[in-house]
Amino acid sequence: MLRILFHALIGLMITGCTAAGQTGSATRSKDPQSVLSKTWQWEATVTPVEEITVPTPERYTIALMPDGKVQALLDCNRGSGSYEISGGRLSFGALLSTRTVCPADSLDGPFMRDLQRRCSCFTDELLPAQP
Repeated sequence: MLRILFHALIGLMITGCTAAGQTGSATRSKDPQSVLSKTWQWEATVTPVEEITVPTPERYTIALMPDGKVQALLDCNRGSGSYEISGGRLSFGALLSTRTVCPADSLDGPFMRDLQRRCSCFTDELLPAQP
């Protein structure tokens, strides 16, 4: 299983994600193609002003498609948009999503907010998941 750390352009957030369904031993990779066509789960966001631990990461996912599109699961909503990988950095464009009302304990709002922040995330931070 792989873990990728997203670092915000201005240090506003660090989000840990794990590639769902990955098996075998993970190694560091600086190849941007290694993050494509996998489903990444949101595990946490840590900033100087907040820390969010996600109890159900499988409800909050992104999949980076080879065509530059991102597909997102935002708890009870689905979203899509664009991304760009350039110079070892992953940047998200604007995201659109359905507007279903999720349960009160949903983290769909913070997840969507964090993805839409103008951020640049390092794609060379692939780390092996902890056993």
